[in-house]
Formats: sequence, C-alpha cells, structure tokens
Amino acid sequence: MDDLNALTMDKTSLTAAIARANIPTLACVLVQLTGDRGWIEGRFVPTRTRGLDDNDDGGLPVAVQDEIRAAAVSAFGAWFDGRPPALTNPDYALLVAMMSVSLGEDIAAGYAPMIRHELQLGGERSSVGDNEAVAPPEGFRALIIGAGISGMCAAVQFAAAGIPYTIVERRPDLGGVWFENRYPGAACDVPSHLYSFSYAPYEWSRYFAGSREIHAYLQDVADRFDIRRHIRFGLEVTEARWDANAAKWRADVVDANGAAETLTASMILSGVGAFNKPRLPNIPGMDRFEGPSVHTARYPDAGIDLAGKNVVLVGNGASAMQVGPAIVDQVASLTVVNRTPQWVAPFPKFKQAIPEELQQLMQAMPLYRLWYRLRLSWAFNDKQYEALRQDPDWDGQGKSINAINDSHRRGLTAYMKAELGERQDLLPDMIPSYPPFGKRMLLDNGWYRMLARPHVEYVNGAVTEVRPHGIVTSDGRTHDADAIIWATGFDVVNLLAPMRVVGVDGRDLHGDWEGDDARAYLGTTVPGYPNFFCLYGPNTQYGHGGSLISVLERQMHYVMSLLRQMFAKGIATVDVRQDVHDAYNAKVDETHAGLVWTYPGVDGYVRNSKGRIVVNNPFRILDMWRMTDTADLDDYHVTRERMSA
Repeated sequence: MDDLNALTMDKTSLTAAIARANIPTLACVLVQLTGDRGWIEGRFVPTRTRGLDDNDDGGLPVAVQDEIRAAAVSAFGAWFDGRPPALTNPDYALLVAMMSVSLGEDIAAGYAPMIRHELQLGGERSSVGDNEAVAPPEGFRALIIGAGISGMCAAVQFAAAGIPYTIVERRPDLGGVWFENRYPGAACDVPSHLYSFSYAPYEWSRYFAGSREIHAYLQDVADRFDIRRHIRFGLEVTEARWDANAAKWRADVVDANGAAETLTASMILSGVGAFNKPRLPNIPGMDRFEGPSVHTARYPDAGIDLAGKNVVLVGNGASAMQVGPAIVDQVASLTVVNRTPQWVAPFPKFKQAIPEELQQLMQAMPLYRLWYRLRLSWAFNDKQYEALRQDPDWDGQGKSINAINDSHRRGLTAYMKAELGERQDLLPDMIPSYPPFGKRMLLDNGWYRMLARPHVEYVNGAVTEVRPHGIVTSDGRTHDADAIIWATGFDVVNLLAPMRVVGVDGRDLHGDWEGDDARAYLGTTVPGYPNFFCLYGPNTQYGHGGSLISVLERQMHYVMSLLRQMFAKGIATVDVRQDVHDAYNAKVDETHAGLVWTYPGVDGYVRNSKGRIVVNNPFRILDMWRMTDTADLDDYHVTRERMSA
C-alpha cells in the first residue's frame, strides 16, 4: 500500500469520520490493521450489497456497527501513530474472502491478483511508472492527440518513463468532454472515487461529481503531474502520415486562424475519445426556430434563461435525464420528446455530499480509500456481467435474456411504478421493450417524479418539424417552445473522424474501417499503422458498467509494457500482426453474439451501420485486465534499425 502521502487526523476528526464511514469497508481495513479475521466472520458479516447501493451500515444491528466503529477508531489511531498494519500483504485466499464477505457475494479466486493490484499491496504500486522502466532511445518523442482524460493518462505514464511528449489539443483548455459539457445537471454516473486515476486521489465533495468538479479535478491532475506545459492548445490534427523511410509520423496541424504546421514524432497516441461529435437530427425547420436551440454538448457557458419559459427537451438518455430534473423547477412547461424508453436504476446517493471529515479520512488513510474504491468497482463492473448473457433455453418473449436479467426487469419495473406515484398512466410508455442492459443502464436522479409533475408533458415519439415558436411531433400535435434542448447523443461509431490517418503504403485508416466499422487489437492498435495507438478505441467501453478511467489505465499499462520491451531490445517500430488482430476481433464478435447487445430488438449507438457492435467490450473486466497485463512482442512485426529523420 502506498502511504507516502498519508496525512494525519486527530482523534476528534477521526471519530467523526468513522461515524460516517462505510461499515463493510471498515471491517476489511480492520482485518489488515489488526490481523484479526474475526471482523469478517460471525455476527460481523454484512448483508449482501443490493444494486448500486454502498450498503453503508452493512445491514448490521446498531450495536454491532458501534463495535466495529469503536475498534476502527482505536486501530486507525494506532496506524496514524506509526503502528504498521499487522497484515501488509494478505494472501490471495484472504483477499478474496474479505472482498466476498464485504459484498455478500462469492468472488471467484481468479480475481485475487486484480484485487491485490487495486489495493497496491505486496510491493504493487499505483499505475504510474514501473520498476522495469527502460529509458527511451535518443530522439524518441511521442505525440498525444487530445488533452482529455485519455491524453492526460498517457502523459502521466510517458513522463514517469522519461519519454518526451507533446499534446496537441484543439480546444482552449484541457478536460475533453468535461470541458465541453456544461449543461444543467451535467454530472458523471460513475462514483467519484472510481472515476479518478488510481494514482491521483482527490478530495471529492460529492459521491457522484458534477461536470465542473470533474473538470477541476483534471486541472488539478495536470498541475500535480506538470502536464500543462506540454500542451499546445488550439491545434487540430487534420492528417497523420506514416513516413516509412524515417520511421516517423508526420502530423499536419492547423490553428484557429488557419495557420498550418507539421509535427514529427516517433509514435502517436490518439486520445481523441468518442463522445466529442454531437449528433443533431436533420429535421425540417431547425434553422427557423427563433429561440435558443442547443445540443447539450454545446450549452453556453453563461447558460440560458429558462425561467418561466416553455422548454422542449428532446431525448431521454443520460444527458436528458440530468437536464430535465435540473431545470424543471425553473420552467413554465417542459415537454419531453422521446422515441425509446430507457432502463433506469435507483440512485441512492444522487447529489449526496461527502461529509468533510470523511473526505479527510479518504485522503489521510489510503487503505480505507482503496478498499472503498475496490468495493465500488465490483458493483459497477463485473457484478452485472451474468445479466448480459443470452440463455438459449430462456423464453423471455423478447423482454429478458436469462433469469437474472428477468429479475432485473421485474425489480426495475416495480421501481418505476413506485416513482410515478399517481401517474401510472405513464407507465406503459416508460417500460422498454428490450431487455435490461440492452442500452447503458441509467441512474435515476428524479426523472420519473419529474415526469409526474403537472407542468411536464411526455411525448412518446419524435420531432418531425421545427417551427419558429414550437415543434411538431410524430403524433401530429404542435407544442409551444421558447427554447429547445437537444439531448440527442453523439456520433461514437466513426472513431477518430474527421482526422485522416495514413499508414503503410498509403493505406487509409477510415478506408480500412469502411467508415464506421472500427476494429483494433485490444482496442488499441491496428495492422499497417506502426507505433500508432488508440485509447478508448473500438470495443473498449464496458456496457455493463465500470469506469472509463480504469479502462484507460489498463490500455496504458499495456502500451507501456510494449514500449519498455521496445526500448530494452532496440526496436524502432511495432506493427501488430494481421492474424493476431483478426483473431482478437473474431473473438470480440463471437462473444458479442451471445450477449444482450446483439439480441433481437436491441439497438442503439453502440452498433454501426452494418449492425456490428463497435463500441462495447464483450469481455469481463477481469478478462481484459489479464489480456492487457503484458505485451507479447511475438504479436507484432518489429524493425530494429534506427533510421534518420
């Protein structure tokens, strides 16, 4: 465990923090601090964690909770006074047992190495740097495209390895989607302590941070790791070309004034992401609307005056679900237009602040923070995987794919009914016709209660025409509108567009991908494009949950494994073999064929024009964790000669 940056806490603050702390997490920490396994046995065994709830009290009697908290005050205090944990490096069996008991689920033994890594035990460090780091050859330089989360993740790793790098960012500031998305209610649906770099904890104010706090976090990370001075803002890459003679990439960039420049690099890492191209429908009359009409990703910094206005909100994905409840108290009327209902899960900690003393404990006691983060990762990761598998013997009549999935359907439907209250007339339009998890599960922040409000109208359909002061929907009705907010999502299947990437012998990446049929080995590298890597590439988003940041860290772990071997063996270029790439993608498609996203009736932005799933990853997070652990040079064509620039 990395406690080099541990702070201290006085007994009063510590007692106050532990009074608000998560009981199952405290029990795991107590086992390590005291060496007494009894804290996860007998009367101390918590109930099973339900859904996305943290199970803060463990479902235990108050007296038992008090006993755990009192012991934690004593043991934590001793640690702050300098007493080392009794178990600095628990064995795999104990780690799995602790994790299983704390969640009330049987965690497979295969997760043990991942648990140890995430807890930074037994000499494991955070993902920054590596004891086997090898200095890059003279003249080696990396070009990172994009200063969002992906680009920053790469920058931290390159700096730790001593790799010179430059980031080019087309926006005037870093942060990617968290710089751009400023609409009312904008927030992350992944817990703050999980939606953060493993090596850069933060004093989060809320369990689920808003967009401005996430942007502030990324600014803080940039300062901590001295990233900002490596960024050239206001530059967009229009084309990147592989120069085989020099074994270099040439990247054409242009600034806002049209001034062009060509940059040279030994490798390119694309961190442009996927949710950066807003998708607006092509509806007659959109250019004639006389009021504000904005996509959520282009919401103005100064906001829009919606007080007393008639507002139309188009869509009901994650963005719409955040916007609606955030503006409903301001507007005179709100018309929600939606074609496809979504599955929505309870959101127990919506807008809940993290008590100040608990924030302090998270910062001062790494072991508590890491155990808390680890438990969150299970609830938001592989816990849901079995609900995604199609059972060929299950007759769900198109509405569920297996018994677990059907249980989710029943539970979520009951939740909708309860939230709608007296507006049960809305229920038929709320229940999706497809199985749960067919689209990304959304978290309820008051959506159904908003829809039940008297000045809110729900239209199950589409906008067919925009008029100067209103819209027409597919049922033929006209709705007055002073403002329209388009929460219509993003073009996520045309990855890397509009940037052109030219590889070996002039081959074009978008040509190889036939536009929207992107494929990459481990979502990271493509044959014919040496020393070119993508973060958040094809098939890297976990449809069953999880944090994008954990995905990016594993991709960079793999890239750094490859680079270290290159540097150690004098290798100038690596180009993934076509057969390795094809076998991996065949496995991707084969696995997807048995999951919910290919089930009849399930559609969404994760499919391309050919019906192939190009966004979601079909594997368990554990599987990807293993696949990205160590790069195998045998999977690549390599060149060892050093060529002049």
